[in-house]
Order: sequence, then C-alpha cells, then structure tokens
Amino acid sequence: MGFLTPNAVGEHDVLRTYALQQLAQMRTTVHGLSDEQAHAAPTASVLNLTGLLLHTSAVGVYWSALAAAAPGAPVLPEDLSEDPSLDSLIADARPLSEVLEQFDRHVALTAQNLDEAADLDALVPVPPSPWIPEDVTHWEVRWCLAHIAAEVARHAGHADLLRETLDGRGSFELNDAADGEA
Repeated sequence: MGFLTPNAVGEHDVLRTYALQQLAQMRTTVHGLSDEQAHAAPTASVLNLTGLLLHTSAVGVYWSALAAAAPGAPVLPEDLSEDPSLDSLIADARPLSEVLEQFDRHVALTAQNLDEAADLDALVPVPPSPWIPEDVTHWEVRWCLAHIAAEVARHAGHADLLRETLDGRGSFELNDAADGEA
C-alpha cells in the first residue's frame, strides 16, 4: 500500500521517511494524466497539479538544503525557481513530463540533503522573510524536517482533491496504479 508511510526507527529516520513519503504522494496524484489535465484548475481555486508539484519539490529541496548546511549557507540547485511563489509555479506551462523531471531531481536532492542533515539539534539561520517574526533567528534542523513533511502534506491534500475533481480517482486507486497493481 503506497499511501502507508513505511516504518522508521529513530527521530531522524522518521522525519526523513515522512517527508519523502509525502513527496511520493504528490507524484502519485498525476499518475496517468495528460498535460491538459495536470495544468487544469478544476475547482474554485487557482491551484493546479503541476504548480503543486513544482512548489512541493522546491519546498523539499530548499528546506532540506538549509538543514544539511546548518549553520552555514545552503547549496541550492540551479533549476530552483527564481520566483518560487505558488502563483508563478501554477502559471508554469511546461509539459507534465518536464515538470516531473524537475520534481524527481529535486526529490533526489532532498533525499540526499535529508541524509546529510543528521544533527537534529543544529541551528538553521532563519532566511529573511516578511512573514517570519523578527525575534525568530533560527530553527533546529528537526523543525526544518518537520516543516517539509507538514507543508508537503498540506498540498498533497489539495492535490488529492484536484485529482478527484478531474476524474474521480482517489489516492488508494492511484497508489495501486502507480505501484503496478491495477
């Protein structure tokens, strides 16, 4: 059952496993879709599946790079969007196959960064941002790993709803299909 997060032992392994499982769930939501379907916004929201794939893979690679480099500066991939806003990513018109290539590259980098982010107590400097309170100067690596899982899980729920709206297929069926069981 692809939707069930594999068992893990130890805090680092559990956080890593949940983050990567949520990214895998994101990828499953586009299984078998056409470009047109993947770019569609079938609800009152402007969200589409390609934009969510680009956003969640960027979240994974960005936050995991911060965690792996703690307390230093992260090394980010060149293909990380200069404008990572969800609005710009939703407007990205590349074919689904190209979006998935980038998604897969970012997930591989995320996995590598998560492996390197083993010191959960290390301090990650807070990047400048208008929505982070000025008195917050750092987070622990464990916070960054939990943040990846939480942010991607939030959007995996959005992706599930979009997919069900497009063709009625839910996560159980899609996981089986993606695993070759259907």
